[in-house]
Amino acid sequence: MEITWLGHACVRIRTRQAIVLMDPFERSAGLDMGRPTADIVTVSHDHPLHSYVAGVKGEPLVIAGPGEYEVQGVQILGVATSLRPEAEDAKAGRNVAYLMEAEGLHVAQLGDIGVQPTASDAEPLVNADVLILPIGEGALEPDQAARTVRMLEPSIAIPTGYHANGADDPRLKAFLAAVGIEPEPPVAKLVVQGRGAGEGQRIVLLEPRG
Repeated sequence: MEITWLGHACVRIRTRQAIVLMDPFERSAGLDMGRPTADIVTVSHDHPLHSYVAGVKGEPLVIAGPGEYEVQGVQILGVATSLRPEAEDAKAGRNVAYLMEAEGLHVAQLGDIGVQPTASDAEPLVNADVLILPIGEGALEPDQAARTVRMLEPSIAIPTGYHANGADDPRLKAFLAAVGIEPEPPVAKLVVQGRGAGEGQRIVLLEPRG
């Protein structure tokens, strides 16, 4: 399995069975995801930085809500969570986190979640091999993100959503200080094989490709 960060909350996950693109975004704030190809697209909520399906090549299956799905041997569970406290109505305030299973690995992607998940929301996401969580402006605050990592206990945590200063972004620095785990040097992509997430919890920094 190969995981690449395209910018904002968007990640591309290549498996032997299919290519999954999560939270595609329109060109904004100097970032461009290009025109990626995908077999499956997941959307955390209806916002141009998380739902730009028109920017994806091919004819992917689009998943945009809670539920259980199986496509080309990839299993996906959509879990409804709160978006952020100040949302004006239930629809606007809904975020969907996704748990993907392929090649014997579980990957949890929290979309644009802006509050720490509740215990009931978190239950199906606990102990994933890889957790992808947003720490950018409007998403999880650094201390919330650190608590979420401790709550979900993934083998690998990948923060996304920051981009202004790369690894020197102050929100990223605050998250790393709060979580208390020394990150690995930034890489262009993460390759995980089988149950090869490794022993001990890891923080992996990806270089945005957008």
